[in-house]
Amino acid sequence: MESDGEVSPPRPSQGCGAGHRASDSLPTSAGGSVCVSCAAALLSSASAPSHHVSHVLASLSLALADPAFLGPLRAAHPRLLAAPLVEALAAAAASRDDALATQASDLAADLASAVGAPAASELIARLARVLSSGSLVKHLHTLHCLGILLNSIKDAAAYIGDEFSLFLNLVNDLRLPSDDIRGEILFLLFKLSLLNATPWDNICDNDNVDLSAIGRSLLQLCLEVLLKTQNDAVRLNCIALLLTLAKKEAFDTFLLGDQSLIKSVESDNSTQMDDVPLNASIVVLFADAVKGSLLSTNLEVQTGTLHLIFHFLSSDANIHVLLETLIDENVADYVFEVLRLSGNNDALVISSIQVLSLLATSEERFKEKLAIGFSTLLPVLNYVAEIPFHPVQSQVLRLVWICIVNCSGILSLSQEEQIACTMTIILRRNDNCELGMCSETFVLVCSILIEILRSPSAHDIQRLPSFIEEASKHVISSTLPHGDNCVFLVPHSLHLLKEALVFCLEGNKDKISVEKDLEDSIIGICGTYLLHWLESAVVDGSDDETLGEILQIFHIILSSTSPSKQLKFAEMLASSSWFCLSFGFMGLFPTDPVKSVVYLVTSSIVDKILGCKYGETIRDSYIYLPSDPTELIYVLGQCSSEDFNLASCQCAILVILYACSFYNERLVADSQLLSSVEQYILLNGGKFQYEITDSVMLTLLVHLYAFIRGIAFSCSTPYSPEAEKTLFRVMAYKEWDLFSIRVHPIALKWLFQKGELMQPLSPQMLNFCRIFCEDKTIVLPNSSHSVDIQMVAELVFSGETSLSSLLVSLLDQIIKDGTEDEVFSVVSVIAEILVISPCSSDQFTSCGVLDAVGSIYCLTYSSRIKTICSFLIFNILYSASAITVSWEDEWLALTIKLLECFTSLDYASTDQEQKILIGIFCLILHHAASKALIEPAKAIIFNRSLVSLTDGIIQEACAKGPSLFQHNQETDFGGFMIFILQLVFFSLRSLHVILDPNIDWQEFLQHSDNVQSFSVVGIPCHDLCRLMHFGPYPIKLIASQCMLELLTRISDQRSYLNAELRCSAKYIKSIIAVTEGLIFSEDSRVAENCGSCLSMILCWGKFGSQENMVVRESKWSRLIMEEFAVALTAPGLTSKSFSNQQKIAAKIAVSLLKLSQVPEWLTSLFDSTLISGVVANLSARNVTADIVKLFSELMARGFLTQEHIVALHNLFQVCRRQLYEGGSSSELSSQKTEEKVARSSDDVRALLFGIVMDQGAASCPLQMGQQKLLCEIDLFFQESSQQEQH
Repeated sequence: MESDGEVSPPRPSQGCGAGHRASDSLPTSAGGSVCVSCAAALLSSASAPSHHVSHVLASLSLALADPAFLGPLRAAHPRLLAAPLVEALAAAAASRDDALATQASDLAADLASAVGAPAASELIARLARVLSSGSLVKHLHTLHCLGILLNSIKDAAAYIGDEFSLFLNLVNDLRLPSDDIRGEILFLLFKLSLLNATPWDNICDNDNVDLSAIGRSLLQLCLEVLLKTQNDAVRLNCIALLLTLAKKEAFDTFLLGDQSLIKSVESDNSTQMDDVPLNASIVVLFADAVKGSLLSTNLEVQTGTLHLIFHFLSSDANIHVLLETLIDENVADYVFEVLRLSGNNDALVISSIQVLSLLATSEERFKEKLAIGFSTLLPVLNYVAEIPFHPVQSQVLRLVWICIVNCSGILSLSQEEQIACTMTIILRRNDNCELGMCSETFVLVCSILIEILRSPSAHDIQRLPSFIEEASKHVISSTLPHGDNCVFLVPHSLHLLKEALVFCLEGNKDKISVEKDLEDSIIGICGTYLLHWLESAVVDGSDDETLGEILQIFHIILSSTSPSKQLKFAEMLASSSWFCLSFGFMGLFPTDPVKSVVYLVTSSIVDKILGCKYGETIRDSYIYLPSDPTELIYVLGQCSSEDFNLASCQCAILVILYACSFYNERLVADSQLLSSVEQYILLNGGKFQYEITDSVMLTLLVHLYAFIRGIAFSCSTPYSPEAEKTLFRVMAYKEWDLFSIRVHPIALKWLFQKGELMQPLSPQMLNFCRIFCEDKTIVLPNSSHSVDIQMVAELVFSGETSLSSLLVSLLDQIIKDGTEDEVFSVVSVIAEILVISPCSSDQFTSCGVLDAVGSIYCLTYSSRIKTICSFLIFNILYSASAITVSWEDEWLALTIKLLECFTSLDYASTDQEQKILIGIFCLILHHAASKALIEPAKAIIFNRSLVSLTDGIIQEACAKGPSLFQHNQETDFGGFMIFILQLVFFSLRSLHVILDPNIDWQEFLQHSDNVQSFSVVGIPCHDLCRLMHFGPYPIKLIASQCMLELLTRISDQRSYLNAELRCSAKYIKSIIAVTEGLIFSEDSRVAENCGSCLSMILCWGKFGSQENMVVRESKWSRLIMEEFAVALTAPGLTSKSFSNQQKIAAKIAVSLLKLSQVPEWLTSLFDSTLISGVVANLSARNVTADIVKLFSELMARGFLTQEHIVALHNLFQVCRRQLYEGGSSSELSSQKTEEKVARSSDDVRALLFGIVMDQGAASCPLQMGQQKLLCEIDLFFQESSQQEQH
């Protein structure tokens, strides 16, 4: 072997010094050559020094990288170096020369890679022969070299001569203590297994060999290595080998050995695994071996170990024994620990969950481990929940579900809440159509939520209702509307909804409010998704199982929720064509279960909408009821006198048909239904089976027949007079209850239109009155309650029935023959009808209710009856029309009786009855002011007891002085005082109609130290002044109203008679002082009244000198005018108390200007500058009639210049144009005002107070005010034109 240090072109090969052929000397790119024969001889020589061998190995290693050398080597000597190299490797291994062995091993690998198959096959064959016999304790590098070749050379196993011997020797030497050697052996065994070079891959060549023994030995040795080693590389090789073997069919055989013995263990539970010691020991050894690898810090080792356990448990062996052993050996605890420390590494999570899922198949043994490791599982649950379609999402959910089912007690409230939250998030993502979920996941999510709802502590989880509310919405909305695509999932959705509903209903009473929203949400879902599904099911023909589940949920709502929710839900179903739908279900699914649940729900609906458990008739006979509506009608028209079952069916049919009537449902045509009912009447004639209550059947029959006749009346449908007479005859002598069931307005109207039914209906109405008085409630027409006063009131108001005359005649009858309670009940019903419909007073009055009620006051009835009668009379009078008050004789008779009753009462008392009677007298006087009820009014105002009472109360109030202010309407005296003042007011308002001209109004101005007693109900002015000055607000207001009324009548009478005042100047001055002081009252209505009174007194000045003197001396008038001037010229400077008094001041100013001698201070006040400022401040928006009237008076008195008149002309033109334009576009629509009635004495006082206020100076409708303004503007224009002409 020669070489040259200088680089030169290759020379032709020459023979070496050892005499080898020239072809053995292969050239190099450096210009030298290498004699492969010399190299082979040196490597093969056992006596060659190691440094020589090392030099040759190094030279060959360099040469193999040289293309000049490699080409000839491949061509001429591909196998030459293989055998010597193996010998050199074996010799280095034998001498434990690791460096030399490493060189040889590396060169062998390079040679196989560089030369290819010829060299590789030779190397593999020779290395296999070396390793096939003898101990491998020194052959670490040899093993490594063969492993490299097997890993890198394709089909390397084909070059091994004796695979069995090599495999067996490798297995035997796994007992060697060296981790490095065992690691290399395991790698070789792994590669051989991958290359199908194991004994089990060539069974035909190993017929006489006990492969099971070899397999068990290999498995045991591998597991022992895995158990003892701490080297992750060794663990990886061992795990790789075991995984490869686990995938082979023979693995099950040498895992558990004798299958016959296994079968005997399976069949005989008494046989313990101790009978199979080898097999049991292998399983236990496996369990111990994997523990260390599971706790390794190497991710590959952990993942590989988990895969190994998974394949180990996936074998065809006795899986039950394997699972129990691994669980007993605490493998599950180690897997949970891996999961805890995984940091949500996806590979570890997937592998761990797969193993735990297999272990979970042994639920009894595993549930304890699962309970311990459950806290580790929750973070993993949150992790996989965030990833749609995660590979182990459903498996994690199944583990959670197993734990909740088997170990619910170990879950804390926070854990259950967290799980519910996570399940809701999964469903929310699915419902939002992000990526959806697999069916198994959906089912498990529903199952988990169901188990949480069933847990004993579910009601203590604070946020659980909100999570379940959202989850139930998602599960229903993501399955039910999608039809066939989610048929498998719909039952699970409905099951969750049902459990959620049960959860709400079983909750603690104290916490029921927390779950109210969930219950309302479920009912809302039923009313939308579930009901819509039912409506489409009739068309699409969906499955009956889903139908049954939905109807069961409906039944729970109708039977177990609160009464209000039951009623609301029943109304919602019935309003959705339920009865037609129900027969559609039974026609689509003609099975007994469907028929049973449909009629069950229908009966529950009927119970709620008709009441009185009428649904019981359906539940008792649903077995015999037909499923077709046509057959139903046919059954109704049969004779049932001898057939109880048929009679029960007919009773149920009547209930169903009558319930349909409330929701405009028609199971058959109206004519067909009428014919069937008439046939039933004619055939049965009211003869019902004794087992069925006659009143129930007859009541149903009457209601249904009346309804059908009522709707047939508008269509002129022919009917059978004989059937009608038969039914009327039965109604006359048989017991029945008109109001024991919900009443249809059409049926009730038809009944009360029949004059021949008045006698049978009288006891029914009396019963109605009794029930109403016991219940004391007003029931709306949409309610399912039987007593419906609203409906009765509407029938009376319609005027199309004889109900009002029936009630009045009934009242007359029971006053003669009935009890006090019966009288009270009938009067209460009439009074309540008038409360609901005040306009019905005309009908009752025309039917003689006044005479009937009046007779009660003549009898010794208790005060409660008389009080309710008084309310009745008051409400009639309050809402009375011209027709009502035209019955003057009846009203006179009644008034006399009321006055006698009033006289009999204790005047010192202030009870409710006395106040209501005073209210009635007030209204009679109020109507008298409109020239109606004159004679009853005379009886009132001349009644000595009433006059005496009025005088006494007034004097008592005046005597209180300043302390009167404390007696407001909340006190007994203050409240009664208001009633007396209201009576006085209405008396004063009606006196001019009743007595004029026979009354001297100036008598009210007379003053005497003695108590003044009038012959009529009234009050002197000085007493009114005391009440206005000292009294609280309500008394001030009514007293000022009385004062205004009195002064108006005095002024009118003086103008008419041209009479002088008969009172002193001091008297007038006192009145002026009081009214001037109250002009600045905070209440605008009191101020308005007092302002009008003052302006009226000022107008008296033109009739005498006394008044002029009083006015000229008044300093208050000057103050008022100065404030008024400031308000008109500089509104921002006016005092707060005067901000709303401009209208009053304008009236006073006009009155002052009309005096014969205008005060000098007024002349100086309204100078040209002030008037110019006022005109400049005015706009069309704030012009009022009083302001215009003031300017008219100023113009008449010569206070206005021509410039002022022109400016005002222009301003009023604009104002008038705006009024005309606005008037056409803003006509007041005739809005229906709310009709008010009295239920208490406070209501009476308030209603009378409203009437008093309507008569006040401040009360002026908008249209009237506009008309007044236009009139004043026209007058201004006329007067200004007249001045210009002069």
